[in-house]
Amino acid sequence: MQGKKVMVIDDEPAIHKLLQTILEHEGFQIMGLEERKDARETVSRRRPDVIILDIMMPEVDGFQILKMLKEDEETREIPVLVLTVRSLREDRERAMALGADHYMTKPFQPSELVEAVRSLAGG
Repeated sequence: MQGKKVMVIDDEPAIHKLLQTILEHEGFQIMGLEERKDARETVSRRRPDVIILDIMMPEVDGFQILKMLKEDEETREIPVLVLTVRSLREDRERAMALGADHYMTKPFQPSELVEAVRSLAGG
C-alpha cells in the first residue's frame, strides 16, 4: 500500500487527524479536502486511490458529494468508503445505492478501517 493516496472528506479535524495517524502508519498518503463544495473538481485533479467520506457535514451533504462523484466519468471509478455516525439501515442502503463501495460507522475499529481501505485500494 506504499504510496496509495487516500482523500479524507470529513469536517471534523479530530477525525481527520485520527485517520491520518492510522493510515499513514500503514504507508498510505493522506490528503484532505478544504472546500467540500468543490469536491468533484478537487478529486478529479488530485486523483486519490480511495476516498473516505463522511455523510454529515455542514456545507454539503455527503450523499450529495457521493452522487456527484459517482455520476462523473472522471471520478466514478474511485472507490468510496463512507465513514459516518449514521447507523440506520436506510442510510446504509442509500449510500450503497448511490455507489459507495463500503460503509462503516463511527466509532470504528482501526484494524477494520485499514483492512477496508487496503481492499478498496487494491491490495
